[in-house]
Amino acid sequence: MFVAGISWTALHSHRPRRDVVVDLTPGISLALVRCALPMQMLSVSRCGTTVEIYWPSGEAGVYLRCRIELNSKDRDLLRHRRLAHQTANYQSSALAILAMMLLLAMCGWIVGGTEGMRRALQGTAPRPDGTVISRESMYRWFGARLLSHAQVPELFAILTRVCGRAGLARVPELYCLPAPSDMNAYALGGPERSAIVLTEGLLRGMTREEIAGILAHEVAHIRNNDTWTMSWATALRRAIDWTSLAGLALLRTRHNHGAMRVSQPLAALLSAAPTLGQLLGLALSRVRELDADATALELTGDSRALIAALDKLERHHTGSAPMAVPAFGHDPMRLLRSHPATSERVGTLLNLTF
Repeated sequence: MFVAGISWTALHSHRPRRDVVVDLTPGISLALVRCALPMQMLSVSRCGTTVEIYWPSGEAGVYLRCRIELNSKDRDLLRHRRLAHQTANYQSSALAILAMMLLLAMCGWIVGGTEGMRRALQGTAPRPDGTVISRESMYRWFGARLLSHAQVPELFAILTRVCGRAGLARVPELYCLPAPSDMNAYALGGPERSAIVLTEGLLRGMTREEIAGILAHEVAHIRNNDTWTMSWATALRRAIDWTSLAGLALLRTRHNHGAMRVSQPLAALLSAAPTLGQLLGLALSRVRELDADATALELTGDSRALIAALDKLERHHTGSAPMAVPAFGHDPMRLLRSHPATSERVGTLLNLTF
């Protein structure tokens, strides 16, 4: 927050209402303004090279507006920051998969030496995405019904535009899940064949711009083939579970034959392997979610709508606004989540926007 010496008593005076403007730098200014914005955590808008952020002041209809004029140097900085963020996400994803493979190889080596390593890794090799997406299977799995272009032309127009920017050759099929009290969205498949499932509650509770942000997030998952990546991670995690169990049974047999000293450290590793594999899988999922948010920002260019959509989802699922904590707080509970905390996602989007 900027400290600009603004007098809040100006809002309560009997003189005609005026914006209280403070210029901080040639490119940044603060103002207390009155406007009919919905009360939420914050609101972000962008027009050309001008970005405006509105914070609720605590008085109905009064907001603190921060206006930022972006110059070419700022745009270059944001472009490099987004590229660095994307590169870091790819590296983190590769490290998570590599760590899971290494953990599985160690469990396999304990079970059967070099041959055990080969067999453990052999069954988890990535395969082409074989997700079956059809009207019948989607209804059987989720109870979702296929939407046609005639039913929701505006929704398909948004999706087609987002897919064009993402470079997808095929537009995903759209399904609606009849759940009026739920707000959620799912992406299935990869670039060759895919589907997006939206709940009825999400379609009713989101604005057009917010739905565009949600669709862009799901399209990002499809373009990045995250369904295939997470399926591979799930196969690795299951293989780790089974191989570590077999290793523990083998060590117990060796222990009964007097190999206790050798067995203890190996048994500790095998006992911890399933938990480590699960934590690595959750870390991979969080990285893919942050990358999908960043890609959605590139596809829509509308951070305001993305943040507003995340705010609504947080309020819907938890009944409260996102916690005002640093974007990358050291919360140990985040290790047990498949999705980053909403505050972390919002912080990342703001970091990539300003």
